[in-house]
Amino acid sequence: MTPSKRKVEEALNDWPDRIRHAVKPSMWQNWRDYTDYYVIPHIGQRVLQDIDGAVIDALYVRLLAEGRRRGSGNLRMYERWKGEPDVKAKVLAESCGVTIHAARAALRRYRSGRFPQFASAGLAEKTVINAHRMLHRAWEDFVAWKWAHRNVVKDAHAPVLPRKGRTVWTVVRLRTFLNLARRDRFYALWVLEATSGMRRCELAGARRDGLDLEAGTLSIAVTRVVVDGRVIESDGKTENAQRILALDPFTLAALSVHVAMLDGERAAFGPDYQESGLLFCWETGKPPHPDTITRRFKRLSRSAGLPDIDLHDVRHSYATAGREEKIDWKALSARIGHADVAFAMKQYVQTDLAADRQVANVLAELIVGGSLASVDMSEQSGSGDEGEAA
Repeated sequence: MTPSKRKVEEALNDWPDRIRHAVKPSMWQNWRDYTDYYVIPHIGQRVLQDIDGAVIDALYVRLLAEGRRRGSGNLRMYERWKGEPDVKAKVLAESCGVTIHAARAALRRYRSGRFPQFASAGLAEKTVINAHRMLHRAWEDFVAWKWAHRNVVKDAHAPVLPRKGRTVWTVVRLRTFLNLARRDRFYALWVLEATSGMRRCELAGARRDGLDLEAGTLSIAVTRVVVDGRVIESDGKTENAQRILALDPFTLAALSVHVAMLDGERAAFGPDYQESGLLFCWETGKPPHPDTITRRFKRLSRSAGLPDIDLHDVRHSYATAGREEKIDWKALSARIGHADVAFAMKQYVQTDLAADRQVANVLAELIVGGSLASVDMSEQSGSGDEGEAA
């Protein structure tokens, strides 16, 4: 068979469109961005059949060192703003190739004195790992379509993801945050996050018709995720993402007040109301961008004087509180929408210090019994030193 002369750019331009029907819109957009930003500019003109594991490894090294292309939109906006501080958001968005929402957010940051920090030109390890997974899937299809002889990405080495400690809030700090946020428009959203551990995309996509006040439940189906600054609807992160949540009386009361507020606003705006069907929206009915929810959370948590955490860490705080109270693993995993119980245990078992202490005490008692209490450690240490000196 004559070797294919297809180039990497041609293959990676055709591949996303051919598989578009088989992947989620958010994943498709991410893969499209990865090919455009991280792969084609570096190896796009290489013949597909000439690519091997060494070429892919070299690509990863380069991306880790100087691959930060997706941040160029922020850089373009900042440079434009420095030259024209009074530039309008619409003009900034059109000239820099970003969304109007991204342009408005950038202008708010710059005008308040918060400027972009470009400390590193390299991509984060997690981004390169995601690109590796994308290329692995692409080459599997290339082999099936006879564009390549074998999946050479199997010979490449994705970077190691550094382990990072997770910061969570205690129950007392969660309560402090909710007390401060009581007058915020999205108070019910903060309550729901703190008492359910929902993901941001689930909060942003929660629908009014999914809330059953009589049954005390909330159905989670459609989510709203952000891909390259744009909001895309999805059907959830995992196979367990679509679920029905039971609501506690406190959360149910907060949501009841919130729904009554929405009804009043809908009546006040009349035909000008922008019906989105979402549970959390502005006075006009227009839904907030998920990034706006994150920024609002950060502002409120700073006002409360609490340790700085991400909105997603409230979800981890909720799960950690559940483990400290010995909530059943299976029930907790199902409630927060994890793919399986094993994944939930892997994520949160390290936080269960009480269980670890119990293991330590039981096994120490088994091994040394009651003899440890009668041992004078200082005397033992001194005896050892004298023996060595002699």
